[in-house]
Amino acid sequence: MARTLLDVPITFDVGDRLTTHAPMVHATIHGTPTKLIVDTGSDVHILTIELAEQVGLEAEPGEAGTDSTGASVPSWTLGQVPVQIADQAFELQNVVAITAPAPFPGWGIGGILSPQKLHPTAWAVLDLAADRFVLLDGDEADLTAWLTARTPAMQLLRLARAEGDDTILVRAAIDPFDEVVTMLDSGGKRTAFTAAAVPRDAAGPRTSSGRGVGGTEHFGAEITDQWLLVGGARVSLPTLIIEQEMEGRDGLIGMDVLRGTVLTVSGDPHRPVIWQVPPVYTSWRPDR
Repeated sequence: MARTLLDVPITFDVGDRLTTHAPMVHATIHGTPTKLIVDTGSDVHILTIELAEQVGLEAEPGEAGTDSTGASVPSWTLGQVPVQIADQAFELQNVVAITAPAPFPGWGIGGILSPQKLHPTAWAVLDLAADRFVLLDGDEADLTAWLTARTPAMQLLRLARAEGDDTILVRAAIDPFDEVVTMLDSGGKRTAFTAAAVPRDAAGPRTSSGRGVGGTEHFGAEITDQWLLVGGARVSLPTLIIEQEMEGRDGLIGMDVLRGTVLTVSGDPHRPVIWQVPPVYTSWRPDR
């Protein structure tokens, strides 16, 4: 039987009746409350250097990294950082600090949590339909039984992890094209694929698909009325962004698709990704 280690609300509220696309949880670091974005597209835990200095964490200069747009981002290493979420204490490993993106301080956001790296053995459940973040300990059969009992009306997809980094990578396609490595990104705003993955005339308005943590915006051509094929489901995409290139992948499924679904991940690349989707997602049978 699956054992619940944590069950807390997800919030999208950033104050003054404003919301963001990114799911967040309330946390406490060295006695200081903050909000952390729960981002399956991050392969490390990240805190802002401003919060790190405020709470007295020791920061060592690190190598400059790149954000999701490919922009260079200065960084510091913080090592292990204790964090409390509700009444549960965790030890975040190999934490990186960056300069706070412009909106973070005013929105009370102190960093980014990589859910697949929060616990060494547990499954991280991002219930983006009921707005809950849950950690479950148990094997795959226990997890599947728990998820099915919790949301019996949803279709359960079992997705093999694709090779790559420690983000959540699977294989998906835009109908009728071939499958490509695709990130399931709870920190991403809009679903986007590269021009190589969708080799057709992508004439459409130039549109932003979101920003990297360095503040640089993604832009691409917006096309309409597409179908996403993933793990036995055919998902309607009213709009899709076509970008020229991405780092380490050719597709990204963002919160425009993930919101209203239940995404379960873990740090073990040999475990599948379990994705529960509403019945309005049309079933299909791969025949090519």
